[in-house]
Amino acid sequence: MSNSQLLEKLDAAIAEKNLLKHPFYQDWQAGKLSRESLQLYAEQYYRHVEAFPQHLRVLAARADESLKPVVLENLAEEENPARPHPQLWRDFAVTLGVSGDDLTSSPSLPGTQHVVQKFREICANRSVAEAVAALYAYESQVPEIATKKIDGLKRFYGITEPKGLAYFEVHEEADKEHRAAWRAWLEANASGNEEQILASTNEALDALWSALSAVHSNCAN
Repeated sequence: MSNSQLLEKLDAAIAEKNLLKHPFYQDWQAGKLSRESLQLYAEQYYRHVEAFPQHLRVLAARADESLKPVVLENLAEEENPARPHPQLWRDFAVTLGVSGDDLTSSPSLPGTQHVVQKFREICANRSVAEAVAALYAYESQVPEIATKKIDGLKRFYGITEPKGLAYFEVHEEADKEHRAAWRAWLEANASGNEEQILASTNEALDALWSALSAVHSNCAN
């Protein structure tokens, strides 16, 4: 399998499990979520946002000279002193009425724990190509998801202030660059067990889907 064929298969898997197809995000786009549902989402997804820079650090420690600059550039964006992404998420949560204490003390749902653990395990223990593919599978979806979230927040949920939207506005643009960088690296460097790369990518996609399902099922209760 050539690298271009591998990327075609990765893109097909991402399209099949695109998070915008998930019922939770479908409800978001239709204005059907309660404020309490958004608050629960903010609390749970914060765990993923908070953990993401450390996933990158773990991968950077394993990366060769072709990959390390890609990872470090992504990490620098995550930790930009002017707009660190976890802080931007906290700002979003505050606009929903979620306190800082709620973000840090609320128990993680099993699906939330699983997505954090899955990405950490892939970044730490799988081949670097598997880790890059998993990160690509996530970040390749983010710009379009961010756009839909902004639209829904403005139209249906009364979130219009800059602090409430900044996290998503940053990711509308930043992750276009990130997905291009991950993709370029894979096209130039992915080699080895392509089936295992695909399998790890699907594990990451399933974990992302399950994290949303955990929130959605709790919202329904």
